[in-house]
Amino acid sequence: MTRHTPAATFTSAPIAAHPFEENNPLAFIMIDIDVEHSYQQHSHDFYEMIYISEGSGLLLIDKQCIQVREGELFFIPPGIAHMLQKPNDSTEPLQMMNCLLQREVLCPQVETDALIWDEEFQRIADFFRQAESWLGYREQNGELARILYGMHINAMNKPPGHRHKQYILLLDLLHTLYVQHQVQFPYTRMRIENPVEFTLGYIRMHYRQPVKLEELAQWLAMSSRHLQRLLKQATGFTFIQLLQNCRVLQSCELLLETDWNVQRIAEEVGVHDMKYFYRIFKERCHVTPSRFRVQHRQNVDQD
Repeated sequence: MTRHTPAATFTSAPIAAHPFEENNPLAFIMIDIDVEHSYQQHSHDFYEMIYISEGSGLLLIDKQCIQVREGELFFIPPGIAHMLQKPNDSTEPLQMMNCLLQREVLCPQVETDALIWDEEFQRIADFFRQAESWLGYREQNGELARILYGMHINAMNKPPGHRHKQYILLLDLLHTLYVQHQVQFPYTRMRIENPVEFTLGYIRMHYRQPVKLEELAQWLAMSSRHLQRLLKQATGFTFIQLLQNCRVLQSCELLLETDWNVQRIAEEVGVHDMKYFYRIFKERCHVTPSRFRVQHRQNVDQD
């Protein structure tokens, strides 16, 4: 039986899987958003700049909902949960450009005899590195589009020296944002057509993290009792049962596809109380995790 390394397979942050080229902590991608991209809320350990290059949509960021449109850019520090969503009733295209930065990009090493532009970049990098929340900008005369389309063309064609040119364009972009005033974006009520579908998708994405019904209900602008009632009517399970089912299902996959011990698997699916993990696993699978692994691997070997 083939054993897999599940580090990427079981991640709860889809965009974090976007690869950086080897030895290049700067990446640039263009994404067309459609309905299938909905509910992929995520966070990651690098910086991200989202530029709306076409259309309009909803940016769900740090548990707030913002209406966004073409020409707006958002600087997102590591660890800030976010998602760009196309409205369900929209037939217009929604496209974004993503500039992704590893932490080291904003941590330049400036020596005592550094040139003046190195010192300037240090000040700009310090400003963005110290940001504790997201920053929003709206271009005035296409100044952001000019830089970002240049980065897009450079990333697509990869001419000689394209990495060096990409950093020059990045510095131009950060400097342009640095001298611009940030925009206060009004928050709007979360427009979710199907709160049950949203909740199920959220559980699937974030089962490894502490997930609370009260926080989701607040985000969806409804009472936790009402959300619980909707979930029970649609699925037959409570919120806690749905979360437990997801964690047990993921632990079953890990039991079969890895050689990790049971405690590591429990922690991987977000459960740190082993007695609790054994109880919910046995309630659903009617055997212990170790017995489940032995039985199913025997069945595979016999086949």
